[in-house]
Amino acid sequence: MGKYDAIFEPITIGNVEIKNRIAMAPMNMNYTDPNHYVSRQQMAYYAARAKGGTGLIIMEAVGGSDHPTADTYRKYNNASLANELYVPLMGDLVEHVHSFGAKFFVQVSPGAGRQGTSEAGAVQPVAPSPIPYRTYPEHAINSLDLFQLLRACGYQGAIPETDDMDELIAFANQVPGTHMNGETPREITVDEIQILVRDMGRTAKLAKRCGFDGLEIHAPHGYLLHQFLSSRSNRRNDEYGGSFENRFRFLKEIIHSCRKYVGPDYNIGVRISASDEVPEGFGPEYARKVARRCEEEDANFIHLSDGSYEKMNDFLPNHEGQVVPKAAVIKDGLAIPLICPSVHDPDNVVEVLEKGRADMVSQGRQQIADPEWVNKVREGRLDEIIRCTRCNQGCIGRFVLGLRGRCIKNPTVGQEEFMDEYMRRPILPLKNRVWQTLAQIGKEPGTPIPGVTPEDL
Repeated sequence: MGKYDAIFEPITIGNVEIKNRIAMAPMNMNYTDPNHYVSRQQMAYYAARAKGGTGLIIMEAVGGSDHPTADTYRKYNNASLANELYVPLMGDLVEHVHSFGAKFFVQVSPGAGRQGTSEAGAVQPVAPSPIPYRTYPEHAINSLDLFQLLRACGYQGAIPETDDMDELIAFANQVPGTHMNGETPREITVDEIQILVRDMGRTAKLAKRCGFDGLEIHAPHGYLLHQFLSSRSNRRNDEYGGSFENRFRFLKEIIHSCRKYVGPDYNIGVRISASDEVPEGFGPEYARKVARRCEEEDANFIHLSDGSYEKMNDFLPNHEGQVVPKAAVIKDGLAIPLICPSVHDPDNVVEVLEKGRADMVSQGRQQIADPEWVNKVREGRLDEIIRCTRCNQGCIGRFVLGLRGRCIKNPTVGQEEFMDEYMRRPILPLKNRVWQTLAQIGKEPGTPIPGVTPEDL
């Protein structure tokens, strides 16, 4: 028996068999077309990870609604699947990834909530309650050095010579683009919640039509659904606040809506933070309760992450296996598969799997650094693995500036579209694919397309 056999044991999620225990975690690299359509670079980027042997790829969060309450999420230039116009190119992406042998899920989001900004959508962010987030200085510096962040945002001036973190944060707040603390959100209405519930179900139906093998509901990292789950950000006194069941209600209704639109045999999972570890927040015991309730509501898997904008050194773990102890707590008593993130070393991955702390391991930054990680482990080429150093400079550092993701360890990242090995099939121009969609839904070429101008075509 080989040392790394546990990594290559197939696993079944719902009715989908995945060839190994490695998933690529969803991470936005700013590769999406400016109008939220899939790009050629996006196709090649995911193809590289599929070709590298990764068993399951989970696409970065796509917009699940065109409603204005979800619009602030678009500051991150995410792809969208909120209406049929996005289906053809998304379907091309799915076919392309499948041709390289990986299973492909898509993460679907109802919005950023208070972690959005009116600068993006020209509307005030919404949240369970009108409470802004606050980035804790001691929790921000380790994951994305404050000086790096200021430079990434284009600030070239002097930085105060002080060790007072609050003073530094106050200074950083004055620099456009840093968003160290959030703006005060508007309390989302019950009617708006119901629109998002409906729209998420419709997007799930489109995901299934595109050929995705499953979908993942986005509920971690302090974004909108996380805000409802946490008593720190949810102070409502209606049916969506107060008790645990009320705070869970929004997520439950989205699970039910997705299930209604995709049927009983399609994979629906939920990604949650294992904790947020801030005052009045929650820890892994609470996250276990959320995971168990998701299972009871017919979710097929749970994918962990951690933290929020208020706890960035959990959101972007600085250390190997940082989430594993929390995963072990959440896994206890859970019957559906659990995916644990941010384990990069092959020996540690085996330990997580063999000790039953999780059923799969997901890698985000490590898959960026080396798309061939799985193949190299299988072939015994461990000394050739390009190791992610968790520096966050090429990926997150460029992301906050609105630039395409790169990697200081791997110069091919962001250039995959120019590499023939990742582009097996021709990609029709945006105009052709969009006009095909218009014809499919009974409209004439030239019909106004949301988010697309004649110049784009």
